[in-house]
Amino acid sequence: MGIITNMVRIKKNIALVWITILLLVINSNMLIAQDVQFSQLFSDRLYLNPAYAGTDYCPRIMVSYRNQWPGVQFPYVTYSVSYDQYSEIVHGGLGIRMMKDDQGGGVFSMLNADFIYAYKVKINSNISLKLALEASIYQRSVNANDLVFADMIDSRFGVVFPNSESINIQAIFTPDFSASMLFNYKKYFFGVNVSHIPQSIVAEHNLILPMKITAHIGAAFPIIKNDSKSSSYILEPNVVYIQQQNFNMLYYGMYFDISSIALGVFFRQDLKLHYDALVLSFHMDAKQFKIGYSYDATLSSFFGHSLGTHEISLSYLFNCRKKIKDYSTISCPVF
Repeated sequence: MGIITNMVRIKKNIALVWITILLLVINSNMLIAQDVQFSQLFSDRLYLNPAYAGTDYCPRIMVSYRNQWPGVQFPYVTYSVSYDQYSEIVHGGLGIRMMKDDQGGGVFSMLNADFIYAYKVKINSNISLKLALEASIYQRSVNANDLVFADMIDSRFGVVFPNSESINIQAIFTPDFSASMLFNYKKYFFGVNVSHIPQSIVAEHNLILPMKITAHIGAAFPIIKNDSKSSSYILEPNVVYIQQQNFNMLYYGMYFDISSIALGVFFRQDLKLHYDALVLSFHMDAKQFKIGYSYDATLSSFFGHSLGTHEISLSYLFNCRKKIKDYSTISCPVF
């Protein structure tokens, strides 16, 4: 029984070694770093496009939690919080956002803070343009204390030997910059965000933060109007494309707003028609408070192991004084 128990323990440790190898992004130039991909793109709008800062005019705070692949031993867990509002002093939107991403049960972690300024140009009553700059600071760190490598395992007694692997566990700090634009015409909008603009202040910058380009387009079509000012039924089709080194993602689908509730159905795939996930979302609007939940159903045999992805978002829009006369919001999902 002791030998069987040790063999089971060894198999688990070997599995951990393989996970460790796959996650050692920071120590291998062959592996490509990728940014976190949220499913509720318009809940965390500042991450999708910093030009959304100040879109609601009044102060807005948002928090989100993402648990990717909870069925595996070490899921990917991401936390995010943001705040933005319009400022008449600087004639634009101001935003701040913080995010923490844990991979491999905390073996790898990324912590970043973003500071955003978005300037709005009102071309006429139907057309507006927003231009944004974002300055960020990133910290990536490695916690190797609980890692198990092959040379630490004895065939009979399990993990008994000290670790002889050489791992760079020094935390990396690096500044970062992004630029974005958001164009709005009546019920249509189009945006582009260029993240991680190359710079060489820190040697590892391009390794851990390769440039990412995000383009998105959408609209809001009222179906049935209760009166001349508002509609209780709205269709909101959206398409988002993301390119980061050799990785690309196409995210498309539609939200269906029914009064204070919004239902969403989206697909996620790459340009080679490899379908990654079906995303189902539910959002509820309780006056100034909004809550959202989405579930990613993995469209592959890996689903039985990953158990999909869960994402929860909460946002609150504060009251503020009367808006300036020439300020108008941008047509887009408001949760």
